[in-house]
Amino acid sequence: MKKTLLFVTVFMFSAFLFYPVLATELEKDEDYNTRITNLELLHKSISQVSKDIENLQGALQGPNGTGREDELKQRINELILKQKKLVGNFNQLVTEVDPGVFVTEKDKKLDLNKVLKELLNPLIREVKDVTSRPRMIENLRSSIELYQSQLQVTDKAIYNIDSLLPHSKKSLLTKEINKIKDVWENRRNEIQTRLNIATQQLELKTRYKKSMAQSIQEVLRVFFKNRGRNLFLAFLAFLVTWFSLLRIHRLIQHLSPLHGDDRSFYIRIFDILYVVMTVVLSVLAIFAVLYFFGDWVLISVSIIFIIGFGWASKHAIPKFWSQAKLILNFGTVREKEMVIYNGIPYRVESINLLTELVNNKLDNHHIRLPLKDLMDLRSRPISENEPMFPSESGDWVLLNNTFGKVTAQTPETVRIELRGGASAHYLTIDYLSQSPVNLSSGFRLRLTFSLDHSHRSAITNEIPGVLEKEISSGLFEKGYENLFTEIKIEFKDVGLSSLDIEVIVDFTGEAAPEYNALHRVIRQICIDTACTCNWQLPYQQVRFHVGNDVSIPPES
Repeated sequence: MKKTLLFVTVFMFSAFLFYPVLATELEKDEDYNTRITNLELLHKSISQVSKDIENLQGALQGPNGTGREDELKQRINELILKQKKLVGNFNQLVTEVDPGVFVTEKDKKLDLNKVLKELLNPLIREVKDVTSRPRMIENLRSSIELYQSQLQVTDKAIYNIDSLLPHSKKSLLTKEINKIKDVWENRRNEIQTRLNIATQQLELKTRYKKSMAQSIQEVLRVFFKNRGRNLFLAFLAFLVTWFSLLRIHRLIQHLSPLHGDDRSFYIRIFDILYVVMTVVLSVLAIFAVLYFFGDWVLISVSIIFIIGFGWASKHAIPKFWSQAKLILNFGTVREKEMVIYNGIPYRVESINLLTELVNNKLDNHHIRLPLKDLMDLRSRPISENEPMFPSESGDWVLLNNTFGKVTAQTPETVRIELRGGASAHYLTIDYLSQSPVNLSSGFRLRLTFSLDHSHRSAITNEIPGVLEKEISSGLFEKGYENLFTEIKIEFKDVGLSSLDIEVIVDFTGEAAPEYNALHRVIRQICIDTACTCNWQLPYQQVRFHVGNDVSIPPES
């Protein structure tokens, strides 16, 4: 009993271990049997087509072919093509490989569009390889559906013939019907063979289905293995040559005594020729790399690209010439002159592929412009002591409704810090449009002080001297002794009820932060002086008119 149980256990364990192997072997045997059956059917179809070709050739050479030569030759050619296709399918079914990889394209007419596509897109072949699998699978599925529908028609025809044969009484008619039946049976066998081949091909194609990631990885591997590598190295050679030559040009400009602030005409010609040489050598570096690797496809693509670029640039030649004139410094914008850009004046420091404009009054005083941005600008010589901007950072300015300190001014914005900590921001062009008054270089305060008509005897001689002395001492007392430079008191005008005096005080730029406070201080000193000296201030005289020329003065 124990031996039997041990034997059963060993047997089941062995079956469990070897069952996958046995199942695989059985599947292989079944696959081979199916292939043999399909090969037999395919061989039968090939033999039948060969017989048909022989029969037609015999008919062509016999008396029955007279007058039918063209028709018979055409049918023979069609059967020969059909035979070649069946033989190819037979070989593919035997070897399970695609013989199309050994077929070379010869004696084809030159298709210019196709050649251009291949030259302009070196990835077309790789993309076709990737998409050939799903396209072939879809074609096989469509063919299978077509063969299945054709099999239904042939089965119906054969069934109808078999139903008709028992009713045929004449041997001659039966013989003709059997011939037709043989034709339909051959046709059915041929369709069945095609169906079997297509089914097996579909099974082979779907058996080793690749994921999208694997397909993309394969494309990248194939591309970077040859053309991708060549393209990358060619582009790298272009960049290395381009930046190396530009670096050498900068060193020449830095070290050469001829490349100073005032470059001569010949130095400018040298700079232009150097830029042209840089472009030419950089392009030749691409061709050198591609020629080294023997990649004639990319060489052709590069040549076509350069020709196309040159053809497309023919309308830009006048524009290029205008830019060349700018670099040669005899265009509409010239070095060391002033140009207005975005409403702000700049000094043209240097004209090159990137033109440098400078305004030292601005925080970010350097800007770089491409040559094309200078085309619509005009420059002029800079006058002596010509201001480039009305203020600098740290200056106190007076605008239409704003008084404050400039804390930042850039080509785009100006920030003004107001008293109390608030700030105002202006676009630079709007800031300039308000004609800012810069108080940091000094300013003058003008105030009008009025006295009553009773002081008309002293208003032009005694009062101005007293008021000037009191204002001067008052400013000293309030700590402004070093902030004013001159005080003037002058008689201004005679009003209806007052005599007006104009108070003029000149201050240094250090007093700019106290601009508003100084107005109040001077007015206060004037009022205090009037009280001390018993000067009578004017008041508005009001009369009420009643009736005809009757006036009643107001009460005092």
